[in-house]
Amino acid sequence: MTKVFAISVRVIVLLFLLISAGSAAEPRRISVYAPQAVYQVDILVREGVDYVGLTDLIDPLGRLESRVDGKKLKLTFNGAEADFQDGKRPYHVRSNKLELTSNFLLIDGRGYIPAASIAQLLPRLADQATDFHSTSRRLFIGSAQMHFSVDVRRAPSRVVLSFSAPVNPSTLIEKGRVRLLFRREPLVSSGADNVSYSDPFLQSTSFTESPAGAELVVNLLQPATVSLGDGGRTVTIAAAVPVAAPAAVPPPQSAASSAPSSAASSANQARPAPRPRPFVILDPAHGGFETGAILSPTLQEKNVTLALARRLQKELEARGIPVVLTRVADNLLTWDQRAISANTSHAALYVALHASAAGHGVRIYTSLIPSAAPSQGKPSFLPWETAQSPFLVQSSSAASAIAAECTSAGLPVRASAAPLRPLNSVTTAAVAVEISPLGSLADELAAPDYQQKVAAALASGIAALRGKLGDAQ
Repeated sequence: MTKVFAISVRVIVLLFLLISAGSAAEPRRISVYAPQAVYQVDILVREGVDYVGLTDLIDPLGRLESRVDGKKLKLTFNGAEADFQDGKRPYHVRSNKLELTSNFLLIDGRGYIPAASIAQLLPRLADQATDFHSTSRRLFIGSAQMHFSVDVRRAPSRVVLSFSAPVNPSTLIEKGRVRLLFRREPLVSSGADNVSYSDPFLQSTSFTESPAGAELVVNLLQPATVSLGDGGRTVTIAAAVPVAAPAAVPPPQSAASSAPSSAASSANQARPAPRPRPFVILDPAHGGFETGAILSPTLQEKNVTLALARRLQKELEARGIPVVLTRVADNLLTWDQRAISANTSHAALYVALHASAAGHGVRIYTSLIPSAAPSQGKPSFLPWETAQSPFLVQSSSAASAIAAECTSAGLPVRASAAPLRPLNSVTTAAVAVEISPLGSLADELAAPDYQQKVAAALASGIAALRGKLGDAQ
């Protein structure tokens, strides 16, 4: 008994360490809300100072050109010029000399500014109003902010929340309150974050911001229901109407002796057949407020990857290949959540799907980490950041097979290794596929004919791997 308890404790500690390591690996980010796009930028910490990549910050907002000249970075954004120098605070923008809160950094040809200087730099460079909420790491540009109002109504009792633009919050109904979490919407305070009401239904409302988004909590004195209206511009929280329980109907006396066996027989017939383990797990990149690349004024990467994943799923299932998707809707997943989904699916192959307006055709990537030593094999415990190492040979074989089918389909294709997350943490053969238009127009990425051509080629490449990667484990 003591030995079993000791093993259980070790397992619990190991799981805790793995979860902690996964959480620590997730980078801190700033959520950016602008009229042009909603996106995130990673935070880089140097000597205790939060920095953000200058290109990552402003590229989705307009036309950007930049070049490195020695220790200087010079850029032109929508016609406005600016220059920065590595290790220096002073910088110039639109012929004005200003100063950053900390030194400008130039790392591997990429410029980084302190996050505390965003509110000073962006209005001058982008010529748009900027409001940076540093505590919640939410950045609002131009007219992106959304506002709300609270209206208490009676007969019947209800609370109507009105928003300046359509919303689609995550809703959690708990005992005595309703929580609305706005992950994608740039919702800000209405001016009073905590309000109490003298009402038999509504007790109080509170509004808070965090890096996860904005949360509006409605504290109630009665059970409630929640509904969206006016095209998503209103959320109505109404007092729930009690429903009388239906009268119980006793079973016929004559059937009492045969009821158990009949019920068991019906249950056995209704039980669905177990689903086969997937051979491949498809991971459409981005989702939710993480839109990915803004491919054109009307096209976001997250929508292209999900549409392609659905087409590829149909092509694979038509070939008798079991497949599962990490997401089937416009929801946000972290890198670690994607890797965990891949590893717990026990699929033989993981395929991440990306899209880009740059380049032509298809690019296939494998993880850019060293291979495991021959004696290492597949250990029972793998470091999270290099868990892919023992599977790189299978990943390279998968990339080659998919590339060959793309070439046969007449698609330009290139294969290489790259530091793309979450490939490093996937414990099976893993590749990332990025599609680009064949011509010069990014909107071609949404064309059904082009997506179908790519999906068919990818499905043929994946089908060719059956028997080579082995069955899902």
